[in-house]
Amino acid sequence: MKKSVRWIIHLVVLSVVVTGSLLGVSSAALAATAGTRSITYSGVSNPPTADKPQSKLWWNAGSWWANMWKTGSGWSIYRLNRATHTWVDTGVRTDPRASTSSDTLWDGTHLYIASNVVTAGNTASGQPARLYRYSYAGGKYTLNPGFPATISNNSSESLTIAKDSTGVIWATWTQVSGTRSTVYVNNSLAGGTGWGRPFVVPAAADPHPTPDDLSAIVAYDGDEIGIMWTDQATGTAWWATHDDGKSPRTAASWKVKQAIKGSKRVDDHLNIKSLQSDPSGRVYAAVKTSLNEGTTDKTLAQLLLVVFKPATGSFTQTTIARTGDCVTRPQIILDTANNLVHAFYTAPSTYVRGCAFSGTAGSIYEKTASMDKPVFVSGRGKVVIEDAASPHMNNVTSSKQSVNSGTGIVVMASNSVTKRYWFSDRSLGTAR
Repeated sequence: MKKSVRWIIHLVVLSVVVTGSLLGVSSAALAATAGTRSITYSGVSNPPTADKPQSKLWWNAGSWWANMWKTGSGWSIYRLNRATHTWVDTGVRTDPRASTSSDTLWDGTHLYIASNVVTAGNTASGQPARLYRYSYAGGKYTLNPGFPATISNNSSESLTIAKDSTGVIWATWTQVSGTRSTVYVNNSLAGGTGWGRPFVVPAAADPHPTPDDLSAIVAYDGDEIGIMWTDQATGTAWWATHDDGKSPRTAASWKVKQAIKGSKRVDDHLNIKSLQSDPSGRVYAAVKTSLNEGTTDKTLAQLLLVVFKPATGSFTQTTIARTGDCVTRPQIILDTANNLVHAFYTAPSTYVRGCAFSGTAGSIYEKTASMDKPVFVSGRGKVVIEDAASPHMNNVTSSKQSVNSGTGIVVMASNSVTKRYWFSDRSLGTAR
């Protein structure tokens, strides 16, 4: 090789190393990636894989599916082609509104997609949250007559749905007015039609958290509905439960208790899942704390796994990650193949030094723990989605359903700078 050529190569390498150093990026990590790049997006108002309590993916008929934003067309149903590692547009359009976010639920017969207009400040009326219901046959989803149905006529930061044992669809969200928020719930007739007037959770001692708080809903234990919401002002996560078939608007049909209580023990980051096949009816929730605020202590709990056991009515807490890990926006998935809880979240990319604040975008990480006695290892865990050229990955999402060796596990995130979807797909053959 000529000396002049070697010198040019040396300058290029040196330039990459210096640029990486200036950006807080190690040269060895510049080529590192995890996960798979997918479609780009534009024209949508919010990160398309947000929000924290919601699920955008589901498993059906041997495939993974997702409600994704298609530039120029609106939200659409996509199928994951595992052979080519690509998400394929099925041509089925859901909500055309660019200002919405969604929560999906596959019940084995129908696909439900709840779509809410997102607002970060005061709730706006005349911005309906809609429920879409689809039948599935021959590899295609078909919108059912009578849908979309209106859940609420107001915008909200987030909205989630669940289906009870009688076929009734439930939804919860928070509405903001001035300096306070209100936790709302509504329910349909069996099958998702005939929604009533939204109402405040009955019997709740504190249905008015801060404007920054959220609620989430889950079906569990075969015949119950549970709603969890955070209240950062009191450091409390509340848990309200309702037996299927009882009048939803009477206080006597609800039980409300504290799941978490303590100064800075909650933030507005909340994700909740249940294992319907579990005879004990356990519910698992990932909750972010605010313990990083006003302290340099890196050993405090930043993410908690909270487990509710209906038989005893008790809650247990386990630390997923600590303040020094600088993590945010958790999602959990229950793995019946290995009896594991998978926790996914955002943390600074592996090639970025330091952390500006807990909440910064970066890469998606994972930890696992036993569902029976969850104990998570220290540190950030394993990186599963990382863009080597742009440390701005965030808002991981997946399915409400449990996963197993037949489904494998798929999670999706988005990069707000490059405007691109990314995902991770792997098998679950053996315990990790």
